[in-house]
Amino acid sequence: MRWVNLIFGGFALLTAISTSVQAQSFPAKSIVFVVPYPAGGGVDLTGRLLAGKMSQQLARSIVIENRAGAGGTIGAEYVAKAAADGYTYLIGGTGPLSVAPALYKNLPYNPIRDFAPVMLVVRIPQILVVHASLPVRSLSELLALIRKHPGQFNAASGGTGTGQHLSAALMATMAKVQITHVPYKGTAPAVSDLLGGHVEMYFGDPSILPLVKSGRLRALGVTTKDRYPALPDVQSIGEVLKGFELISFYAMSAPAGTPREIVQRMNAEANKALVDPETRQKFESNGLLPAGGTPEYLGDLIRTHSAVSAKVLREANATKD
Repeated sequence: MRWVNLIFGGFALLTAISTSVQAQSFPAKSIVFVVPYPAGGGVDLTGRLLAGKMSQQLARSIVIENRAGAGGTIGAEYVAKAAADGYTYLIGGTGPLSVAPALYKNLPYNPIRDFAPVMLVVRIPQILVVHASLPVRSLSELLALIRKHPGQFNAASGGTGTGQHLSAALMATMAKVQITHVPYKGTAPAVSDLLGGHVEMYFGDPSILPLVKSGRLRALGVTTKDRYPALPDVQSIGEVLKGFELISFYAMSAPAGTPREIVQRMNAEANKALVDPETRQKFESNGLLPAGGTPEYLGDLIRTHSAVSAKVLREANATKD
């Protein structure tokens, strides 16, 4: 048996040496950031801003791949099944990482088991907006109008299981109103239909701020506990619906099994990028709140948010696809 132990010990040693060498030479080629939504939304912007700075720091190109569909789960599955060599990362939102398990019966990946958390990139409020022609000026007026016309109000989202879907479900449950969820294949088509008057409301990320400031959309509430600095005159939804609070996030994750040394390196580089004054200003000017932190912090956040998401969707009687 001693020779068997020696063989297995030798394999373990060779594996450890190989991993160490791989980490020391990292990165030896281009890195891919997979964004599980179409170009143009907040997740895409986050990935591009982060990639721009990190590629300078690492002296390697970082390529953005948009793999959209199914509320972000198509792109997430792709990364979960990618080689765990440190060259593929998910820049994913709340939807595929913490909401999807509560919605999909046959989700082709496990957000906890199949990913190695790298870093929380940004926290984001969801902003409740309506078309400027809708005759309401406050959240209270909107809820009164919905109650007066039950079954006639739709809430668009970038897909089933997204933070937008979750926010609408929580508001409908707490306000005891009927709102029909209308999922789209990404935020861009959802916003397009909102602007065209085909849906009545939408919980958007800060990428919609220019449309609010131009007057084409009207903001009626934000999902943060306190008011959002970018829209100081807009109520937090919790001011009308006591106890309402829902924060979404965008994060970086790697396939499970990615060498710890590489995860730590990417975490350090991502944190470094977020404290760079110019990069931070770009995030903040787009309404994104830079976060950062350790891989462990992100892992804990995903587990906590998953529990909250499951509770909200269960109470809203949201069906699994």
